Formats: sequence, structure tokens, C-alpha cells
Amino acid sequence: MSHRPPRVTRLKDVARLARVSTATVSRILNDHGPASEAARSRVLHAARELDYHPNWLARSLRGLRTNTVGLVLPDIENPFFTSLVKGVEQAASAKGWNVIFCNTDEDIRREEALVGTLVDRKIDGLILCPAAGSHDYMARYLERRLPVVTVNRALRDLPLPAVTSDNFQGAYEATHHLLAKGLRRLAIILGTPNVSTTQDRLAGCRRAADEFGLGADDLLLKVGYARTAQGYQAALECLDTTSRPQAIFAFNNLMAEAALMAIHRRRVRCPDDIALMGFDDFRSAAALTPPLSVVEQNPVGMGVKAVEELARVIETGEPAQALSRIPTRLVLRASCGCATTPE
Repeated sequence: MSHRPPRVTRLKDVARLARVSTATVSRILNDHGPASEAARSRVLHAARELDYHPNWLARSLRGLRTNTVGLVLPDIENPFFTSLVKGVEQAASAKGWNVIFCNTDEDIRREEALVGTLVDRKIDGLILCPAAGSHDYMARYLERRLPVVTVNRALRDLPLPAVTSDNFQGAYEATHHLLAKGLRRLAIILGTPNVSTTQDRLAGCRRAADEFGLGADDLLLKVGYARTAQGYQAALECLDTTSRPQAIFAFNNLMAEAALMAIHRRRVRCPDDIALMGFDDFRSAAALTPPLSVVEQNPVGMGVKAVEELARVIETGEPAQALSRIPTRLVLRASCGCATTPE
């Protein structure tokens, strides 16, 4: 016995039930052009009655928008990116956009493959937090005028708008605070090498160190790759040096939490023996022992701004290399020997 596939409702079926032309149905469902309230009511009722869903691929082939954008991030396990997704989805939903989310796990080859898949799905634009590595592959999509905005990290060698935190200023203020407390032996646990966030934060640290008469060689640098396990190992290496640092500044939330674990593991008192500062606040930071001082970012606001910037590029077709910096805030808690900053 043969089984026929279920019949797909077509635009003309909605038009027949609503007693209007297919052009009128298309105009009403796409909100393009005028239509009477009576016709609009009949079309929307017919579409619901027939469970009509537009054929987005067909629309794309006709040169129309799909109201779908891609969001490609490097590490969904990090709560920072969860909050960024929230901001993107809030702003996208307000515009009637759908968001297809992808996780690269900080793998540039996987990123390239995922971006290709999204383009094949006829996305209207892409919000990308780039993985570390060469982005030469983006050239072919920019030639095809795919609207792209980078978020959290910038690609300085490509003509793309970027939305980031003010990483330089945030790191500068945190380092300046530690040095002003008289702490001179500073260890810094870097995130992913060769990405703009790591570079800008390190530059901010070095500017503050220079103001206190310290050179680049006076900062103990370890790489934690923005991950818990590597951050933990980097913190242990800092604690096991002959001249133990007086403070550790970890460049993201996962590594800061891991550094505190390492401090407890080595039975070092925080902040009495060593101060600790993190970059990016997170839900349990204030509940740790001791509560963690951080440079607070605004990932939700970053996501909202990225959608706004992408909408501008889609509408104007002008992918100007503009940089939007979202301000940070220094939140002082007991891990650096301070009273808690008012929340």
C-alpha cells in the first residue's frame, strides 16, 4: 500500500479561502503595501485555518528576505555567551527575526563550515563572535555582500562593524586598582591568544603598569585559553612560582573561578596572601568564598546592539568598519580586599 505525502498548503489555497487574490495574500502576510482591514482579517484567519507556512526557500530564490539571521559563538558553556544570546534573541524577536544559533567550540574550521551552512539556508545576515584563526574564508561572503557584524571580538583586518566591551578601559581600571593598593607582583591569566579581547585587555593592563613604573616584563603572563581546566592549571603555575604574585587577574569568568579553586587547593589565603580579580561578572561570583571582584560587562546589551548594527547594514548595505564599545564597570568585592561595590 502506497503512502502519499501530506498535501502542503499553498498561497493560492489561502487566497481561495479568503476570497482574495494571491497578490493580496502575499502583501498582507509580508506586511508590504496597503490592504483593507476586512481583507487582512480574512487572510490571517485563512492562514491559521489552513496552517499555512511560507516557503522561505522559495522567497529567498525570489530575492526576498527570510527574516532569519545566524548567530555563531565560540563557547556556549560560558554563561557570558548565554547572556549574549538572550540579548540577540530579544532584539531579533522585536524585529520579527528568527535566529539560528551555532557553536564553534573555538574551532575556526568548524566556524567556516557553519557559516557556509547558514548562507546556504539563505540567512539575511550574520552575527559572528569569531574563533581564533585566519578568516580569509570570509572574503567570498563579503564579495556576495552578506551583512556581517562581529560581536565581543573584532576582526581588524576585515571591513566589518564590531560590537565589543570596552576591554582596554575595563582591564586598565582593574589593574590600576590593584596597583594602587600597593600590589606590585601581578600575574595575568590570558584568554584565547591572538583575539581582540585578549589583546585589548592586555594592552589596558600594560598601560596601568606603565603608569606605576612597571615594564612589560614585570607582569607574569600565563595562558588559560578562556577555559576552566586550562585556567586552573595556569593559576597553579602562578601560585607555584618562586616569587608568588600578590594578585592574579584572570581574563574571563571561567578562569577567575578556576583561579579561586587553585588558590584554595594550595591553601593560600585570599585576599590576605593573594588578591584575585576577574573579567566578567556571573551569577555566583558574589556567593563565592571570598566574593569575587570583577570587571562587569553587559553581554545582553552587547547582543541588542549587535542586532541593531546588523539591521543597519541590512537596510543600508554599508558594512562600514565601525566599532561600538559597550562600557564596563569595576565591581569590587572581598577577593581583592575591598568592601562590596553597591550593585
